[in-house]
Amino acid sequence: MTTYTVNCDAGEKIQDKIAVARPGDTILVSGTCSENVVLPSEAVRITLDGQGKTLIQAPAKGDGFFIRGKDITVKGFTITGGRDGIHLSGAAAGASATIEGNVIRKTGRHGIHMDHSGVSRIAGNMIEDVPALGVDVGESSVARIGYLLRPLGRAANTIRNAGRHGIAVTRGSSARIVGNTIEKNGASGVFVGRNSQADIFGNSISGNAEHGITATQNAGVNLGNEDRMFDLGPNQTDAAMKNAGFGLSGSVGGYVHGPMGSLDGVRGAKDMDGTCVDRLT
Repeated sequence: MTTYTVNCDAGEKIQDKIAVARPGDTILVSGTCSENVVLPSEAVRITLDGQGKTLIQAPAKGDGFFIRGKDITVKGFTITGGRDGIHLSGAAAGASATIEGNVIRKTGRHGIHMDHSGVSRIAGNMIEDVPALGVDVGESSVARIGYLLRPLGRAANTIRNAGRHGIAVTRGSSARIVGNTIEKNGASGVFVGRNSQADIFGNSISGNAEHGITATQNAGVNLGNEDRMFDLGPNQTDAAMKNAGFGLSGSVGGYVHGPMGSLDGVRGAKDMDGTCVDRLT
């Protein structure tokens, strides 16, 4: 295993080291990097570490990181500009990544975007001030949002001030969303739709412009901590910062199950349209 260093302030490029890196290698980065960093499908078990002192300033038509490789780790970066902060695209290769301890803000579109059956673990990140979705899990992708392998303290994310939903899980995808702060987003805190499923518990979901949680279009939400891996209670809403709609909204053939906690909204705690299966406790 080899450790490479990249100093962007000295004109060095992350992409040059990715081209020679082998499974198990680490790339330590520093400085301000004006790059669209691409991890191709051939990249396996490579760690990119910004060490808490690296800025990725993505070009207008590129993402901060575009990942098609397997078992990629991206940590310790501040990412801004471009399109998506991090775009994980599964395609035929089955891309997977750990996204840990980054600051993603003021991108051109999403904070983190997943498609084509990508798999990711997303923990310890600050995602804020993006114009679209904070985290977008789509097209049969799978995500852990708020922890890595097992709970080691509260290694959760803060997702705030996204122009649309804080987290969206759609198009046959699934997610476990645990222990995050999801607040002041432009639509729902968490939106689950189009035949997707999410376990959502132990989060603080407050001040969002629509509902705290939305389950719709044959999607399901489980609010219980069934496996007891986590010492976390149900979801909470700050009483001084209620969501603008309902705490929980169910519609168009969705289902919801488990404890409500203190989820709440200006319009009330919950709203079910008659087609949504209500198994709330």
